[in-house]
Amino acid sequence: MSILAELAEPVVAKLLNLSEDELYERLGETARAIAADPSKAGLFEPIVIYNEPELEFVEDVRDFGRRLFRRWNVETYKFICGDNIDDMVDRQELINAFDLSDLAVAAALASLLVTHVGLSPALAVVVASLVIKRFSSPGHDQFCRVWKNKMSKYE
Repeated sequence: MSILAELAEPVVAKLLNLSEDELYERLGETARAIAADPSKAGLFEPIVIYNEPELEFVEDVRDFGRRLFRRWNVETYKFICGDNIDDMVDRQELINAFDLSDLAVAAALASLLVTHVGLSPALAVVVASLVIKRFSSPGHDQFCRVWKNKMSKYE
């Protein structure tokens, strides 16, 4: 397991206990917090505090999170399930994590989203948790099939 995956794992463990709606909300909140204070982008678990007037409506934050997820969904799929030879070594690390647990896959995915897709750690853990929550299936091949079938809903 990479150092980034080790740092992501305790955060992902908490996030995997949230519902999809709560994860979309977390993604929207975190993105807004980073926009207000870019230093939060480098943390896997930034402290995000909103005062009521700043929060607006929870539905707005959740919808914002859904839009962000749609934006990164295709790129993340291409990395995990694609056939780009440049990504093969890291993709193999992720495939090996499927033999362990959803937590291991989500932590590995979060670290790879940081290094290959360029997401900030704060956003990568939420996106990875959403991917596992939405598309998790036993084994890498089945996981990619399920994800591909559901992807058309987001394009």
